[in-house]
Amino acid sequence: ATRIAQYELAFRMQTSIPELADLSQETPATFELYGEQAKQPGTYAANCLLARRLAERGVRFIQLYHRGWDHHLNLPTKIRQLTGETDQATAALILDLKQRG
Repeated sequence: ATRIAQYELAFRMQTSIPELADLSQETPATFELYGEQAKQPGTYAANCLLARRLAERGVRFIQLYHRGWDHHLNLPTKIRQLTGETDQATAALILDLKQRG
């Protein structure tokens, strides 16, 4: 019985991914909150939105990662770009989670 329960859990987890990753039902206001990049899969903003959706479904640990912070040249320009990509989405995630409880 335990093995069958494990298989059933694995099946439910795998079949829930397409619905979880489908952001088409999110409102325009949500995309405005997270930023235009939230519409582009794989961006930090889209991952923040997915993190909220994971949290809503009971996931207890979620790690967000934004690569590309190792700059040795053109730091003043690059740091502005990267903070722009992360600031709005991170603030949106915190606000969204707070509003949704």
